[in-house]
Amino acid sequence: MNHYNNLTALRWFSAGLVLFGHSFTLLGLPEPVFMNYTRLGPLGVSIFFAVSGYLVTQSWERDPHLYRFLVRRALRIFPGLAVCLAVTTFILGPLLSTLRFTDYFTHSQPFRYFFENLFLYITFSLPEVFTTNIYPHAVNGSIWSLPVEFFMYLIVALIGITKLPRFFWLIIVALLMYFSASWSTVSVDPIIVYRSDLRAVVTCGVYFWIGSALCRYKFNPSSVTTLGVTMIAWISMTRWPEVFAIGAGLAIPILALGFGLATSNWLGKLSKYDYSYGIYIYAFPVQQTIAHFFPKMSILPYLLVVSAITLVLAAVSWHLIEKKALALKPKR
Repeated sequence: MNHYNNLTALRWFSAGLVLFGHSFTLLGLPEPVFMNYTRLGPLGVSIFFAVSGYLVTQSWERDPHLYRFLVRRALRIFPGLAVCLAVTTFILGPLLSTLRFTDYFTHSQPFRYFFENLFLYITFSLPEVFTTNIYPHAVNGSIWSLPVEFFMYLIVALIGITKLPRFFWLIIVALLMYFSASWSTVSVDPIIVYRSDLRAVVTCGVYFWIGSALCRYKFNPSSVTTLGVTMIAWISMTRWPEVFAIGAGLAIPILALGFGLATSNWLGKLSKYDYSYGIYIYAFPVQQTIAHFFPKMSILPYLLVVSAITLVLAAVSWHLIEKKALALKPKR
């Protein structure tokens, strides 16, 4: 892969969309909607999954070794997550909880919060933290996607080690798009497994597996013609909301990866500073903290303050934790 492509910049953009969208929700404001289709936060998550599908599949194809593949994936997620959980559980939590320090640390919930989330068994609250916020109790509402993401990694590995034919990717995409389209027209109750909603496996899986299929079929989405036709076709569907929603599953990965795989000398330099994961996992606790102390703050200064603090934490996470962990990835 060209080391000067725009994929890191695209991940920055995706993390920024999530931060931007959550800012409205956490201040009790209506979140902006993209093309009358989806809120900006979920759009950012969709792009993340599309890029992940492409890159994770590419990683397996380059080195189809189960142990090395899983270690690489674990090193990308868990070191940064562990430190983020430690900061929120053992620093932020006791400082903001209405409980006394001794009561907080003798409570079972902080330790459950840390270890359960570390094992992707997601829980969102710490004892008596953010109880008076506009969006109460939730300490880190972004980490719900991590078990879904890791599950996708396991499926890629499973398909890889069983050496299923390439068209199996298309079968997965077709099934996910079918269920996603069906669920867009009817109400489906949550299907909870391991504290994760399996509906998210479908809705996020569409983007992941189309990104994966684009890699598997060596498709070049950076073609100007491809991007133009995709955009025109998708926009033409706006008069039919259900059809437009289905088209989004195809259009968003193609358009996102079309930008991400293009080369750029200046955007490509961001590859040395992949702060996107840090932005994603730290933004929500920062946003809740600022909203806790300044619930009446208007959206623009709130965004500026939150972005500045989150960026600093993400930079520290990248340079001191994530980058060093990734250097431990096993070689082929």
